[in-house]
Amino acid sequence: KQSVLHHGHHGRQLERSTILWEQAPPDLRRSLAAPARLSSSKSRAAHRPRTVPSPPTEGSFLSLETRNLSMGRAGAGIIAFGLAMACVLLALPGCEGFYLPGVAPQDFALGDIIQPRVGRVSSAKTHIPFDYYELPLCDPEGRPKDAPANLGEILSADRYHSAPFQVHALVNETCTLMCELSSSKEDQQLRQALIMDAYNVRIRMDNMPAMFLDAKPSQNQVTLQTEVKIEAPKENGYPLGSVRIREGRRTLVLHNHFTLWIEYHQVKAPTAEDKSVRARIISVYVTASSYDSSEKSTWRENCEKASDSPFQTGTEPQLVKKPTRMTYSVRWVHVHNRWATRWDHILAMDSYEHETNWSSLINTILLLLLLGFLVAVILLRAVKNDFATLRELDGDDLDLDDNSNVAWKKLARDVFRQPRRLFVLSVLYGNGCQLLSMITIQMLFALLGFYSPSNRGSFLTYSVVGYAFMAVVGGRSSSKLFGSFPDELARRKLVLATATVIPGVVFGTFFTINLVLWSLGSSGATPFLTLLFLMFLWFGVTLPLTFLGSYLGFKTPYEYPIRPTKIPRLVPEKSCLMSLPALASFSGLILYSMMFIQVFQIVQKLWLHQFVYMFGFLFLSGTFFIIGCIEITIIAVYLTLCYEDYNWWWRAFLVPASSGLFMFIGTVTYQSMLTAELFENVQFVTMWMMTSYLGMSCLAVSLIAGSVGLWSSMWFVKAIYSRCKPD
Repeated sequence: KQSVLHHGHHGRQLERSTILWEQAPPDLRRSLAAPARLSSSKSRAAHRPRTVPSPPTEGSFLSLETRNLSMGRAGAGIIAFGLAMACVLLALPGCEGFYLPGVAPQDFALGDIIQPRVGRVSSAKTHIPFDYYELPLCDPEGRPKDAPANLGEILSADRYHSAPFQVHALVNETCTLMCELSSSKEDQQLRQALIMDAYNVRIRMDNMPAMFLDAKPSQNQVTLQTEVKIEAPKENGYPLGSVRIREGRRTLVLHNHFTLWIEYHQVKAPTAEDKSVRARIISVYVTASSYDSSEKSTWRENCEKASDSPFQTGTEPQLVKKPTRMTYSVRWVHVHNRWATRWDHILAMDSYEHETNWSSLINTILLLLLLGFLVAVILLRAVKNDFATLRELDGDDLDLDDNSNVAWKKLARDVFRQPRRLFVLSVLYGNGCQLLSMITIQMLFALLGFYSPSNRGSFLTYSVVGYAFMAVVGGRSSSKLFGSFPDELARRKLVLATATVIPGVVFGTFFTINLVLWSLGSSGATPFLTLLFLMFLWFGVTLPLTFLGSYLGFKTPYEYPIRPTKIPRLVPEKSCLMSLPALASFSGLILYSMMFIQVFQIVQKLWLHQFVYMFGFLFLSGTFFIIGCIEITIIAVYLTLCYEDYNWWWRAFLVPASSGLFMFIGTVTYQSMLTAELFENVQFVTMWMMTSYLGMSCLAVSLIAGSVGLWSSMWFVKAIYSRCKPD
């Protein structure tokens, strides 16, 4: 009683309640105890005798006060949430919508000056771009203004500058003189080399690329929209020149005249009170032609003829070796298309691409269903039957030295033995998880529409930055695997290797390509300051976050249900069909067949400098690819265990990772065939550079597939061996 009195107010309440309870008559005690008996379960009431409840204790009052306090806090939280929602609803009328960076519409009035931009002069044949103002072409008045560029635009050499001409909104122009080209021998030879290698000049206006049309609408006597539907232009920029056959000889012709066809949507129509017009640019197309501009007295007449019909002008074309005048024309065409849909005609797939993508997805789904059927019927039923056999032989206690025919059960004391070259496996596993997390986040943002084609380079920018910040995932994954086995000495080396080995290989390859481009004088060479920024991301962000992830991973390593013995058991010989090369070849070919259509389309579009915007198909193909990796790896690991081979760790990684090797072989072969079909005398530097880029991409695919296969195999092996109880 004295110990209760020391609890203050609650003690006094407890003492008062205890006295009142003792003084109460027995009938009152029974009536008060009835609700407590009714609230108990029926099962307890049936087996437990009736007893008078004990007096209230201090804990009951404390729990009651705590319950009241928690209910008060919950009520206060509900009230605060309701007030916050009310404030948000009241603030909604004053809110305004926003546009993502680089995609806001811009209105132009009649006569407004619009400054086009010129970008790199590039070729699908060489893939060695040059800056427009580094070539003997038109120079601007004064110093050109550089357009703002993000990290992705700099890495892809997609930088733009102010063009050497201006356009007036809603004003047509014909044969406006832009400049006179230099007639020096060196400049003429350089222009000849550019024409031979099929270089294109890229132009942008209001952040829209000028897509090339082979023929003007006036030639076919159709409207511009009809011509666009007929050609479905995919080529960005107009060709600098062409090779024509004249008198049985190949002659280099310079395209010294281009016409900009600008489609606009009228936002504000003129009225009786206000005659002003407001318009938005919907799309831009460009056509190129050649005419003889060497004579000062006849160049304008020839230009007007070329402006009407670009191919059958009746005038001589402009030869590279003659004096050249560069001219341009502008045609404004009114359309009723909405501004929000102005990228649809560029990013839309044709019927052939739609059919091939959907047929590929259907074939992939059927293949996944077949693999899933194998996993569900053959694998899971076999495991279930194995456990049934074990229960019949040994009951609930499983003996490791029995002579049963359950082969995988005999490996219970060896299946979680430390794999060979655990250090290398952990590094590869961590980098694969890091890549997978980065790509998953990127695809989710892409599906939500955050990566507009108007905001150029954003996807590549956030991919590089996202990979650097996802280093915490890579460090945690590699350390969880490595820390599950007793090896304390190599932990610091593991952290450094996870953050430097794979990124070092990629950066070394990229730096070598950059040196080659720099030696060729190409604008594709990354500037020195950008390289310093990449080094900062590597050592200033990736390395510290890898240390943080490794710290978290070593604290919570993977746990295994069975501890291995000190002496490993012998592994019996297997047939050649169960060898690692056979399993990797079969599995890699199946996984590669799931997404080779999408891979070929991406390689083709990137090689031809076309826009790639197929995130929906890529997301579905990637998801099916991950599911296929999981299914086929589980089948391969189970077959390995059935042959009493406990060395499943590297097989779980290499079997799905072999798909990257098949992808590399397939893409390089397709690239060679595409190059031989479209171009002649392709340089070795171009093939080596593109092969290096394909190799780095396929390495990323192998790391992702291997990490998914290893993680799913660890889950599967722990699931089936957690039910075993070896002595």
